[in-house]
Amino acid sequence: MTRLPTAQKARPCSERLWLSAPSAFLGVLNFLTTVDPAIETSVTMEPNDPYSYYLPYEQYANNNVDDYILNAGYQDDQVDYELSRPHRPDTVTRQSQAAFGRARLSLPPPAPVPIEVNDYLGYNYASTPSDDYTRAYLENQSEDIRPSIQAVHALAPTESRPYQHIFRRQESSSSPTNAVPSSPTYQASQRQQNPEASMPIRSYAFPTAQQGKPEIDRGPPTVQGIQLVPVHTLPDRFRTIFPFAMFNAVQSACFQSIYESDDNCVFSSPTGSGKTVLFEIAICRMLRGWTNGTFKVVYMAPTKSLCSERARDWKAKFGPLNLKCEEMTGDSDITSLHHVQRADIIVTTPEKWDSMTRKWKDHEKLVRLIKLLLIDEVHILNKDRGAALEVVVSRMKSVGAGTRFVALSATVPNSQDIATWLGRNDDTPNVPATHKRFGEEFRPVELTRYVCGYQSNANAFGFDTVLTKKLSDVVVKYSQKKPIMVFCFTRKSCSEAAKFLAEWWKHSAPKNRYWHAPTRQIRVEDKGLQSTVSAGVAVHHAGLGLDDRGAVESAYLAGELSVICCTSTLAVGVNLPCHMVIIKNTVSYEAGAIKEYSDLEIMQMIGRAGRPQFDTSALAVIMTKMQQVKHYEQLLSGQERLESCLHLNLVEHLNAEIGLGMVPDLCAAKKWLAGTFLRVRLEDNPTHYQIKGDTPDRDLGARLEQICDSAISQLQELGLIECTPSFKTTDYGEAMARYYMNITTMETILSLPRKPKISEILAVISQAHEFRELRFRSGEKPVYKELNDMPDIRFPIKVDLSAYAHKVSLIVQSVLGGVRHVADQPNHRVQNSIDQSLIFQHIHRLIRCIVDCQSFDKDAIGIRNALMLSRSLAARVWDDSPMVLQQIEQIGPVALRKLVGAKITTMDEFASTEPGRLEYVLNKAPPFGLNMHNRIQAFPKLRVALQMIGQPFVKAQEHVAVKLKIDLGFLNQKTPVYYRTKPVFVIVLVGTSDGQKITFFRISAQKLERINPINATAYLTSPTQLIECYVMCDDLGQCHNMFHLKLLH
Repeated sequence: MTRLPTAQKARPCSERLWLSAPSAFLGVLNFLTTVDPAIETSVTMEPNDPYSYYLPYEQYANNNVDDYILNAGYQDDQVDYELSRPHRPDTVTRQSQAAFGRARLSLPPPAPVPIEVNDYLGYNYASTPSDDYTRAYLENQSEDIRPSIQAVHALAPTESRPYQHIFRRQESSSSPTNAVPSSPTYQASQRQQNPEASMPIRSYAFPTAQQGKPEIDRGPPTVQGIQLVPVHTLPDRFRTIFPFAMFNAVQSACFQSIYESDDNCVFSSPTGSGKTVLFEIAICRMLRGWTNGTFKVVYMAPTKSLCSERARDWKAKFGPLNLKCEEMTGDSDITSLHHVQRADIIVTTPEKWDSMTRKWKDHEKLVRLIKLLLIDEVHILNKDRGAALEVVVSRMKSVGAGTRFVALSATVPNSQDIATWLGRNDDTPNVPATHKRFGEEFRPVELTRYVCGYQSNANAFGFDTVLTKKLSDVVVKYSQKKPIMVFCFTRKSCSEAAKFLAEWWKHSAPKNRYWHAPTRQIRVEDKGLQSTVSAGVAVHHAGLGLDDRGAVESAYLAGELSVICCTSTLAVGVNLPCHMVIIKNTVSYEAGAIKEYSDLEIMQMIGRAGRPQFDTSALAVIMTKMQQVKHYEQLLSGQERLESCLHLNLVEHLNAEIGLGMVPDLCAAKKWLAGTFLRVRLEDNPTHYQIKGDTPDRDLGARLEQICDSAISQLQELGLIECTPSFKTTDYGEAMARYYMNITTMETILSLPRKPKISEILAVISQAHEFRELRFRSGEKPVYKELNDMPDIRFPIKVDLSAYAHKVSLIVQSVLGGVRHVADQPNHRVQNSIDQSLIFQHIHRLIRCIVDCQSFDKDAIGIRNALMLSRSLAARVWDDSPMVLQQIEQIGPVALRKLVGAKITTMDEFASTEPGRLEYVLNKAPPFGLNMHNRIQAFPKLRVALQMIGQPFVKAQEHVAVKLKIDLGFLNQKTPVYYRTKPVFVIVLVGTSDGQKITFFRISAQKLERINPINATAYLTSPTQLIECYVMCDDLGQCHNMFHLKLLH
C-alpha cells in the first residue's frame, strides 16, 4: 500500500481529485501554464576591442539561477520508482510526463474558495497544516510575516557522519498533490487505492470561430483563491505572445497592477512560478500607449546566458509586432551594437548597460527614450555585482524621463524595501511601488533541501575528493530510487564521481541498488563513459563529444540512465529533469581560479530538481564545508535580507556620475544618494554600513550629506574632479571611470614619478587593491625566495618577501620570463595557477589606465615604457624575449628551444630564414617550412617616416613650432586587418628626446589607410631636442618601429 502525503490523508476519498486520460488532455490544452525556460551558459568577453577590459565584473560572472526560493517542506513519497517503469515501455519516459505537469499551477482546486482582492492584505501564513488550501499571496505584507520553518538535525555531528540540517515546512503544500500529479508512479498508486475515483470536469468555454462571445458556465477557474485571467482579455494582436489559454495564479494576481497601470511594480515569488510572463505583459502595456520608434524597453539580467535566452525568445514573440529586440552583452560585436541603437527592446546586463551609458556621448537622449526598464533577479543587489545594478537604476531615476520600472525578485524577507527604493512613479517617488509577494504555496514542485557540512582542512581539490567518497552515503540516506543529478566543479571531478558511483553500484547486491541498469546498450565513444553507462551512470560536460552528449541526454530522458554527474553549466541550457540534485562542493573552477558559487548559481542548480513539467516533489542536497553551512541554511530558507553593496564602491560610482553630468553639485550628489537602495537600507539598518566620513548616530539627512561631503573631498584631493563652480571630472577622473578603477588603486597610479621605469610601473600594478587577497600562504615563502633569486627574474625584490605586492610582482615576472619554478612544485601548482588567473583578469585594464594617465602627464617616456609592458602582458612574454616567436602558430616551447639553439631569436630573423632551413632546424618535412614562411608573412610589420613641412615658426624666448608629416603603414603585401582572428590596432607616439609628448593616438589597421599621412605640430624648447616617432601594434610583441628626426640648425 502506498502512503499518501499527509495533506491528502486528511481529506475524504470522495474529495480527492483524479484525472482521466480525456480530462488530462483537456487540462493540458485549456490550463497550460508557462515556466521559465532553461538558459545557456557561456563566458562573457568583448571580442573585438582590446579595451574590453573595461568591464571588471561581467566577464567573471557565471550563469545563474532563475530565482531564489524559500524553504518548502517535503512529504516523503515512499512510492518505489520501479512502479513507474516496470518494463520501461517506450511510451513511458520522462518526456511524456511533461504533458501532465505543465497544467499544475493553472488547474483549479477541487473546492475553490472565493476570495476578494482586498482579503489578501490581511493574510498570514498558516503555522500548522491545514485541510483547506491556504492563501500565500501577500500584497505589501509586513516582512515579519514569514513561513514557519524549523531546522532538524538529521545526523549527529560526528567524525563519520556530516552535520546536516533538514528544512521542513509546517504548512500545507502550495500545489495540492491531488491536482494532477505529473508522476505516472503517483497516479498508478492512487488508482490502486481508489480505482473508481474520477476528476470532476470544470466547465469553461473558450471562444471559437462560430462563437461571438465565450459562453461561461461557472467563470474562469480559481487557483489558490485567485481567479485566473484568460489570455483573451488582451487585445487580439497580443494573444500570440502567450501560447496558453490562461495566465497562472501568480500572473493573474499581478495582471491588474501591471497591465492596467503605469506604476512601478515589484513582484516576489518562488522559482518556476512564471514570472517572466509578467515582463511580457508589461511590454504589451507599453505598446498600448506608445508607437514604435518613440520608446525603448531595456531588460536587465545578471547573466549573459539569461540575456541570450530572453533575446532569442523575444525576437520570435515580438518580431510580428514590428519590435526589434537586440542583445547587448560582453559578447556583442560592433555590428550588433549599432543594431542596439535602433532596437526597441534592448537585452543587457547591468555592467554592460552601465559601461555603455558611461561612454555614449548622447547618453541623456538615449536614456530619455527608455520608457520601461525590466529588472530580472533584482535580489542580486546584496552581492558585489549588485552595486552596478543599483547605480544604473538610480541613474535612470535621477533623469526623470518617466521610465517605468518592473522588478522581479526571488522570495526575500525585505522585498518591500525594493518597492520603497523604486517609488510609485516620478510624481510620487516617496510612495512605494506596487508590491506583491507570493509564498511557497505557489511553488510548482514541493522541494526538500538538506545542507550537509563536513570538516576538512584540505584545499578545494582535496576536499572534493573527500566529498566524492561521501556520495554513496548521501544517496543511501536521501535517494528515493529516482533520477539523480550530481553537480561537480570540474570535469575531472565529474569523471571521478561517476566512476565511484558506478563501482559502488556494481559491487552492491541487486536488492540494495538505488537505480536500475539500462535495458539496452548505450553507444558512446568516450572510454570513460563506456565504463560507467552500463551501471546507469554518465557524465555530461563540454569536454564530451557532441554525439556522446546527445546519447547521454537521450538515454537519460528515456530512463535508461539514472545518474548524471555534470558541471554547473548543465544547470542552464539543457532541460534534463531529475528528482534529486546533489551539489558536491560549493566552489567552481574557472579560468584557473577557485571561487565559491554565487547564490544564483546554487539556486540554478537546485532548480533542476523537480522541474514542474516532470515532477511533483523533489530533493536537493548541498555538500559543503562546515563553515559554509549557516550561509546556505539562510539562502535555502529565504531569510537572507537584501543589503546594499554600493557603499563598498561609493566614491568610484559617484565619480562616474559626475563624469556623466548627473551630479553637477553637492545638492545633486545628495539627491543622487537619496535615490539609491543604500539610502533605504541605511534608514532601516544603520549600523550595518561602515562608510568613510559617516557618523551612524546622526539622522539620515545629516548622514547622507556627510557621506557626500567626504566622497567629494576625497575625489577633489586626488585631482579626479574639479569644483569650478560645478563638479567636473578631470582626465584622470574620466580614466578612473572608464577602466572601473578602485579609488585606492587610482591613488597608487597617480603616485608614479615622472619618466617611470618599467620596474616602477610593475611595482604600482602589483600594489593594486584588486590583488589584496593574494597573500603568501603557508609554505610558499621559501619557494618564492628561490624564484626571486633566479636570473630570469628581471626585477628581483630587494627586501624580505612579506607583502602581497611582492608575490604579484614575482608571479607576473615568472610568466613573462617563462619561469615555471613555482608551477612545477606539486604542493603549490594549483594555487599558483589560481593566482595567475586572478592577476591576469585585472592587469590589462590596470596597465591601460596607467598608459592614459602618462598621456595626460604628457610623459612620452612613461607612455613608451607602459606600452612596452602592456605588449608583454598581452603576449605573456617579455617584448624583447625570444619567446615572442610563440605568437606564431605551431611554435611551442619545444620548437622555440630549437630555434634559439639555431640563433633564430627575433621575428625578423624568423621571417628571413629560408623554408628549408626552418624544416631542418625544427626537424619537419616539407611543406612545413613554406607554411611557416607564409604565416610569418601575415605577422604585422610596420613602417614609419617623419618629415618636416615648411619652415619652423620661432616664437622668441618660448619655443620653435615645427609642422610634421607622419607617414606610416604596413610592409606586408596586404594590410593585416586581423592577426590570428584578432583585430589589429596601431599605436602612434610622437615625442621629444627629453620625454615631452607631441601626439599619441590609437587607430585600427582597417582605418589607417584612410587617414595616412598624419599631420602634427611639435613645440621645441631646446636646440638639442630630437623628434622621435614610435609605432607599434597593440598587444603584439616585437611588432614596432621607430624614426628619429633631427632638425638642422
